[in-house]
Amino acid sequence: MTMGFEYSAIRRAVYEPAPDQDLVVACYDTLPFPEQFAAGVVDLLNRGREGREPIRTAPTHQLNALLQALASDVSVMRRGQDRGVLRGHNWLYHPSGRPNPLPEHVLGRLLDYWISGLCPAEEDESHARELLEKLRVAPPRWAPVDVPLLRTWVGDGGTAAPNNLQYLLVADHFARRIQELPPYRHKTRELRFRAIGRGPRQQGAELMSQPLHEDIDGRTWWFSVIINVTLHTVPFDPLPKIHLHTGIRRWATHTDPDTGLLRLGYGRDSSIYLRPTVPWLPNAPVSERYGVARVTWDNATKQHQWKRGGPARLLSRVAGTRKFPDVDDLLRDPVPWLVGKDKLEALVVHSTGMGKHGVGVGLMSHQRSQIIEWAEQALFPELRRVPDLVRSLVPADAPANVRRAVPKDRRAEAEEQVALRLRSSLGALCAHRSEGGERVFEARLLWQSHGVREAAIAALTAALSLTGDGGAQRGDERAHELSKPGSPVVLTWETPELTVRLRCLRLGDGLGGSLNVDAKSRTRRADRQSAIALRRRALEKLLTDDGASVALPSLALVEIPRRGSFVYQGNDPKFAMRLGCADAGVFTQFIVDRGAKRAHRARASWMDGLRQTGAVTVPMPDIPSGIPPETQFLAIWMASTQRDSPASPRRKLPVAVLVRPDIVAGEERVLGWDPEAFHGIGGWTSYPRLLTRLPALARIEPEELADDPLTQWVPWSEHHRDLEQQRGVVEGFLQKLLQSSEVVNRPTVLLAHAQNARQQWTWLQDGNARRDLIRTGLAPAAAVRDNLRLVRVRTGEQRETGSWWATGHPDGINGLSAGLWAQDDTAPEDSRVFYSTAAKAASAGGAAVAADKLAPRPMRTGKNKGQLTIDTDVPGWNPSLVEFAVLGCHPGRGDDPEAIAMALHQLRQAPDHLDALRLPLPLHLAQNAQEYVLPVAVPNDEEEDVEQAEAEAAPGVIVED
Repeated sequence: MTMGFEYSAIRRAVYEPAPDQDLVVACYDTLPFPEQFAAGVVDLLNRGREGREPIRTAPTHQLNALLQALASDVSVMRRGQDRGVLRGHNWLYHPSGRPNPLPEHVLGRLLDYWISGLCPAEEDESHARELLEKLRVAPPRWAPVDVPLLRTWVGDGGTAAPNNLQYLLVADHFARRIQELPPYRHKTRELRFRAIGRGPRQQGAELMSQPLHEDIDGRTWWFSVIINVTLHTVPFDPLPKIHLHTGIRRWATHTDPDTGLLRLGYGRDSSIYLRPTVPWLPNAPVSERYGVARVTWDNATKQHQWKRGGPARLLSRVAGTRKFPDVDDLLRDPVPWLVGKDKLEALVVHSTGMGKHGVGVGLMSHQRSQIIEWAEQALFPELRRVPDLVRSLVPADAPANVRRAVPKDRRAEAEEQVALRLRSSLGALCAHRSEGGERVFEARLLWQSHGVREAAIAALTAALSLTGDGGAQRGDERAHELSKPGSPVVLTWETPELTVRLRCLRLGDGLGGSLNVDAKSRTRRADRQSAIALRRRALEKLLTDDGASVALPSLALVEIPRRGSFVYQGNDPKFAMRLGCADAGVFTQFIVDRGAKRAHRARASWMDGLRQTGAVTVPMPDIPSGIPPETQFLAIWMASTQRDSPASPRRKLPVAVLVRPDIVAGEERVLGWDPEAFHGIGGWTSYPRLLTRLPALARIEPEELADDPLTQWVPWSEHHRDLEQQRGVVEGFLQKLLQSSEVVNRPTVLLAHAQNARQQWTWLQDGNARRDLIRTGLAPAAAVRDNLRLVRVRTGEQRETGSWWATGHPDGINGLSAGLWAQDDTAPEDSRVFYSTAAKAASAGGAAVAADKLAPRPMRTGKNKGQLTIDTDVPGWNPSLVEFAVLGCHPGRGDDPEAIAMALHQLRQAPDHLDALRLPLPLHLAQNAQEYVLPVAVPNDEEEDVEQAEAEAAPGVIVED
């Protein structure tokens, strides 16, 4: 291996229309939704909704799920209107010339059973029959249509604007082309990819290889390789972009010895991928694609069943069709179904709730590049790969105070210097916040086990390099056991920079344990709400009795049980305890007893807590020119206040954090915006004060804390109304924020995260953004104010920033490289889009860039160099490509967009953190505020590719339009 090599370019799996290829047209057979039939369905459903919001459009999500599973060759589009305007496309699309899996008579039968399932009441049967009779008289008809794939409208800002149809059909078109390639051959393995049926809310297209297996530690584990194809846009670029991504999907095959069945995650659905070799529907062709259905827990039967309203339930009522497999049969012996039992492949997705899987997630850079280079053959000649990115020309790529590696013999000295800086920073902050200027830092340790208590005390002394045991009867076990509010065990350390006091309180009376809600109770949701309220009040009383005050926020390290100790996850007390502590003015870090890892966990928890106090070492951007001196960085984050759907636009709380790198020690370098300060005018406060204020600002209603995500659909009118209201709230928040004197009077870079904020602040959307303009309300867009710059940050969520690898290594290995990347000299002048990558994380040391999950490879380094190894069990790790789009700045007055982007790249390199942050520090701190607002629903982790963390959203409110 060549040592000391630095990559000079990175390549992205991103493609755009080649010159003179934007006129590519695909021919489809298409079918409109029978809207006259839908109107009758709406009238029928509204018969029993007196006094509630009326339904304005027929809820077709169950029908679309049925089509996705049974007729996976058909592309399903969202139907009806978009904000009162017809969408301009039909409902179903199928490539002309291919066997149609939904002949009109078959589709009619599915519609028949769908409407009868929507209206189970006997009094509605006659009305449903009348509707169906009208449908038989005038059924929808398939008709041919030509769809231009690559030519898009270009918005006023110079950005490509594909229509909704293109987002689905372009990805589907090229996925079909990849499926038609000869198999991918890698040494002794041959991969055959098949597409997966997609619904109208699923992004792009996906292909999946046949199930593969590997023997690891004496057990056989199964997995597949996946390829995703998606369509995206880039600000100020007139050409649409097609992205390819790869990943690993792991299959559940090992049953629980206690039950003899696969252990599915409690309270969540599990996806099953299905591919029959004989058709589901009579007189329909066999599909080459996988369909998807879901299994859920049925409280009535106390066992897993095919999801109610899903394809299995609907199909069971259609005479003459083949049946779905029995769920218990599938969960009891899943391996035969992987290879095709009873002429059907049925693959159960593994999720982390099922336990450990022998196959590591993700693919590393070199193997990923090989698979993508094979797949991209199907994209030419209509598409071309975008040019490689080159290193930024800004000379410094790290902040002035970057954390640098030190030799092993100097490590103790370096750690002592870090502790000294932390004590000094903490002491100056405490003096600034106290009335008498005392340099006293007081924190609490709420403990439950002796091991965690001792580990936490030792970790604090190590983090701050404190000498002595703190005195105050530390060794007196009886004193610790009898500690109570107002009479804790107080440990004290004196240093020239700071006095540290740790108040140790035993969490008794079950305050740190389960919420004790009966998971089988019919009133479980109400019981949990009551339990949360009781625990919250109890924690607030405990801390206020011990002297905590909202006037001077303080830190507590709190021991809680492991999440895995709760069979019913709704009994996890963590969020209720966080709310109760915040009510008392205490911000929190939690720790669980991890045995041998407790020392490491305790230190990490204290360090996170000390950062929350504001004693954070802010990266000092080292930019020679192109950005004003004394620039500060303002980040906004839309914290979710609605449990049932993290992606829902309703109930979002905007959070703002201001980071001021050049403020002198002792003053607040990190501020938070309190919109209710100064009688509703709004004002800046300390970051810890903001954290403890957030529960009150969010005003979470008890029902929002329900553990079961809602799964009913929401009328489009209600969803749209709430979204418009939320946008008004955010616009008012922004206007007050940007008018504050702290922002108006200093050079400020305003940061927002694209995927997080663009629904509420629509100016961030590619189709709306205009170069060097800004809009925060109903008024027309205006030039960004003199002291303001606007940058939109976009990460790999939803596969929006492209898969990537570094090229040019003498050994031919495509690897990873950290830096800020820009377009080369052939790019247009005044480029505004740049990309940031991070170095490999310390925890990913075992992930070699040449790792091979499919076949043995010779080891390239180390004492076993040359020996064969296979990396199927090793997790792949790939840093996300983070995009900085400088939407607004002042080039005429010396601003350099690349210099602004480099400052943000440097802000990812926080000296207090071992590894680079995923987001620049201001956004990172703003995002962390979510913990004090609401524990958003845990994503369904069936797609566990570490490369992009591309997990499906948890089941939530479905907005039907």
